[in-house]
Amino acid sequence: MGDLEVRLNELRTAIDAVDDEMLDLIRKRARLAGQVGEAKQNKGNVPFYVPSREASIIRRLLARNADAAAADHETKIPDESIHGIYREIIGACLALEHPMTIAYLGPEGTFSHTAAMRQFGSTPKYLPCSSLELVFDEVEAGRATYGVVPVENAFEGAVTPTLDLFADMERDVYICAEVQLSIHHHLFTYADALDDVELVISHPQPLGQCRNWLAAHLPRAQLMESSSTIRAAHIVEEAKTNGSGALDWKKCAVIGPYSIVDHSGLPLVQRNIEDYHDNTTRFFVIGQHDSPASGEDKTSLVMSIRDEPGALHKLIASFAGRNIGLTRIESRPSKKKLWEYVFFADVQGHRDDAAVAEAIGEIQSKPGGFIKVLGSYPVSKPL
Repeated sequence: MGDLEVRLNELRTAIDAVDDEMLDLIRKRARLAGQVGEAKQNKGNVPFYVPSREASIIRRLLARNADAAAADHETKIPDESIHGIYREIIGACLALEHPMTIAYLGPEGTFSHTAAMRQFGSTPKYLPCSSLELVFDEVEAGRATYGVVPVENAFEGAVTPTLDLFADMERDVYICAEVQLSIHHHLFTYADALDDVELVISHPQPLGQCRNWLAAHLPRAQLMESSSTIRAAHIVEEAKTNGSGALDWKKCAVIGPYSIVDHSGLPLVQRNIEDYHDNTTRFFVIGQHDSPASGEDKTSLVMSIRDEPGALHKLIASFAGRNIGLTRIESRPSKKKLWEYVFFADVQGHRDDAAVAEAIGEIQSKPGGFIKVLGSYPVSKPL
């Protein structure tokens, strides 16, 4: 046995010992998590999923990872890796407290599915829904513990169907967390060459997010919208299987996430065709409660005021006067009266913060003023 092989065997034995130690610690963590679940059950009506607590854990570990790497002059383990490892550990421990069902806009393999797994890990049961309205329905009825819905894209703007569902004042659902997912789109096709592609199928958002690439590389191709990126892949596969119909499968292409390779036989021919490579989509986690304060939070609101000159200014002034930043504001038709609008806003801070609570109360006291807290939740970072 040579010196190299002896050294490798020593290192592998040391790694095995570390793995055994890690497993013992994970099991210890799981036992402690189980005791947390028991304590919550004994107290009654206490949410077992607390996003603010999880956010604090991840933030602390990321900071500790960076500090340790700097102190030891070592390469830092990427934040995404730390987040992924502990996301699975936390998810597995959480399942010992309470089994969860997570609803999302399906089918399996969509960006919504990816965002849901990024937040909850692989342990929960996942429930694909055919529409955003069904995601809300499943959560509101208690058939799903939580739901994950897209709310906005950094370049394409708001996902208006999600906002319209939040505008339904009768719905008893709250935002308890947000997920920011880095978005990359790829082109899949059976065509022998790009020049042979005559039809590109995808969800409206990816089509919009790849607009410039399509104009440059497939200027003559027609665009066809589908309910999801995975559904687009299935449309082409069904045309290939049936061998007939309106679509020529060898002249079709699909835009979607890399996960399409796991759900169809479509060849991946071009990676990262999105117009902006720092593209990010934000998702909300919805449930029957929001989250306690974590120290770095946002609050989402829907509000309206009597239609008169300066009406929007009156809403914003309640926050500006207290140095509360607005990170997003959108208007949508109220669908109750012609030319009447409601405003969706994200503000910095938690609903229980004194300044935020005062601003909300001030708007409620204005003539014709209405405001509803959709939820407070920890600020997330793109991963």
